[in-house]
Amino acid sequence: MQSWQPIGKHLLRIEEDLVFVVAQGEITGDEIIALCEQLLIVHKKYGWVFEIVDAKAAGSMGAQARRQNAAWHRHHRVDLEGVVFGANLLVRTIFSLVLNAFRMLGSDQVQMHFMATEAEARAWVEQRRERKRSAAVAR
Repeated sequence: MQSWQPIGKHLLRIEEDLVFVVAQGEITGDEIIALCEQLLIVHKKYGWVFEIVDAKAAGSMGAQARRQNAAWHRHHRVDLEGVVFGANLLVRTIFSLVLNAFRMLGSDQVQMHFMATEAEARAWVEQRRERKRSAAVAR
């Protein structure tokens, strides 16, 4: 497990095939692209990537950041399954809008879910990880 590294005002730690993010305030376009690049590195190593976002202190994502995020995902195929915990209604709404935009653009590569706690998020990731590993072995 790596130590925490800053992505702007946010924190990120890579734990094998999992990218753990502590969101702190609004995420900018540069910050979302830096995060996406970390997701891509992990995806290239494992063939998939999980993301857990601690959103207790998260803020919004401006229109420019949403456009940059969508553009990045149009050009990079990443099998990403994520869990957000601790998110208020505004943050859950923003995540939902971003995911709906991905789907409208024909991209189903990103899946996000909401949980109440980190423990629930980690349990969900472990369950999904086992399924991916079993599917990889079966091939």
